[in-house]
Amino acid sequence: MEEESGFDRLKILIAEDDKAVLVLYDNGLSNEVFEKKFVNDGSYVISIFKEWKPDLLLLDIMLPEVSGYAILKEIREGLHDTRTPIIMATSLSDKAAVLDCLQLGIQGYLVKPFSHRDIAGKVMAYYNKANPEKAAAIISQLKNLPVSEADPAE
Repeated sequence: MEEESGFDRLKILIAEDDKAVLVLYDNGLSNEVFEKKFVNDGSYVISIFKEWKPDLLLLDIMLPEVSGYAILKEIREGLHDTRTPIIMATSLSDKAAVLDCLQLGIQGYLVKPFSHRDIAGKVMAYYNKANPEKAAAIISQLKNLPVSEADPAE
């Protein structure tokens, strides 16, 4: 979907079951720059991923029904998609799971909890590794947005 400015928003599929974390993603990833689709159950992620074809996937490791690790494995090995950047979201206690995910080709990981103010920059830093040209355009759009002072998690 293109905005009136002609700027093509970054499509992000967010697989997360924690409502508070979903709010952080929603507040931290501006609707002016990011087109977001949220999924809170792992069993739906693959079908939505195939149908919607996101530019990037933010994937919680611990999801109901199907784990983020199983989803990652299906995308990388079952669908043979090694191009779509995938960022895993985890708590500090999931270090071994992150190492397993790194072997399957994730672009990075986010450690929970995080501030909504930090999320767009972290996402773009990881996305930049896979698609620097589009990332540069999006980063310039982010710099033009007003900065929010209030963090709903604080």
